[in-house]
Amino acid sequence: MTNNAKNFLVSTADFAFYVDDVLACTGTTNLNASIETTMEEQNVNAGKGNKLVYSFKHGRQLNATLEAADWKLEYLAMASGSKITEGMTDVYKLGECVTLTKGIGVLGSVPVGDVAVELPNGTIVTVTPDETAIDLTGFGLTGDQDSVKATYRYNRIAKSVTIDAESTPMCGKLVLDADRHNNDLGKVGSVQIIIPSYQLNGNFKIEFTPEGASSTSLEGKALAVEGDSCADGSVYAYVREFDDTEKAISVVEIAATPGTVALDSSSTDKTAAISVVGLKGSLYSPVQLNPADCSFASDTPATATVDQDGIITAVAAGSAKITVTYQGMNDEIDVTVA
Repeated sequence: MTNNAKNFLVSTADFAFYVDDVLACTGTTNLNASIETTMEEQNVNAGKGNKLVYSFKHGRQLNATLEAADWKLEYLAMASGSKITEGMTDVYKLGECVTLTKGIGVLGSVPVGDVAVELPNGTIVTVTPDETAIDLTGFGLTGDQDSVKATYRYNRIAKSVTIDAESTPMCGKLVLDADRHNNDLGKVGSVQIIIPSYQLNGNFKIEFTPEGASSTSLEGKALAVEGDSCADGSVYAYVREFDDTEKAISVVEIAATPGTVALDSSSTDKTAAISVVGLKGSLYSPVQLNPADCSFASDTPATATVDQDGIITAVAAGSAKITVTYQGMNDEIDVTVA
C-alpha cells in the first residue's frame, strides 16, 4: 500500500431492523442517510477577560436518518407503527386506456360501482358498466378504434398499511453495514453500526423525483440501553470496523495473565488457563487475543507443561517459566508447583 492510500466508506449501506429480536425488514440506504451524535455544553467563564476555564458536556444524543433507496411497504409500517394487512380490498384503476368497438369498450377488471370515462374531446362522463363492458354509444361514439380513459374502483388482493392518528412508531434494533474501500486496494473491509434500541420518530417522507426512483426517508433516535458488559455502561450504539486485509490483530505489546500461577501436582484440578491481551495504544482498549494465534512454551516441562490452547498442567514440584509469543512479542508467566 502506498503512502497516499486512503480509506473511504461507500455511499450506500445495507440495513436491518429487528423488532423483539425478530427480523422485521432489510433495505438499502443511499448517500443522504446519516448518523449524527450531538451534545449540549455549559461553559464556565471566570477571571480577567472572562476566560473560558471549563466546558461541561452533557445530554449526548444519537440521531439516525435513513433514506431508503429501495421501496418496501415495511418502511411505512415501521414509521407509522401499523401492521401490514393482506387481503381483498378496493383499489383504483386510473386512466385505463380502453379501445372501443362500435362504441363498446371492455375494461381490464370488474368495476365496483360506476366508471368515470374521459372522452376523446376531454369531457368526463359517468357510465354504469355491465360486468366489464361500458357502452358509450349514448355519447356519440359509435365507430371503431376510438379510445377513452377509464377510472374506477375494483377488488383485488393487496397489502395495506393504515396511517392513523394514534399508533406510535416501532422501536427495535437497527443494524447498518457499509463497505470500506481503499483507493489503491479496492474493498478492504466494512463498518457496522449497531443501535440496540432505535425508535423512529413517526415522521417519514416519500419523495417522487424527476431524476429517478422515489426514496423513503425515515428518522429516529437511539435510546440508551445497558451495554453488553458493566464497562460499557449506558449505550446508544456500537461502531465496529472490520478489516479484510488483516488476518491477525495488530498490537504493540502483549500481556499474559495471570502473571503467576501456583499449582498442586497432587490435586484433582492441576491446570490453569492463560489469557492473552494485546495493547494497541492510548485510543484503544486492550483486545483479547485468540490463543490459536499465540505460541506457548515451558522452560521446564518436567515441572509444568503448556499446550497450544494455553492450558498449563502441573507435573512435579518445582518452578517453571511459560513464555507466550504473539507476532514476535513475548511475555512470561511464573509457575510454582507444589
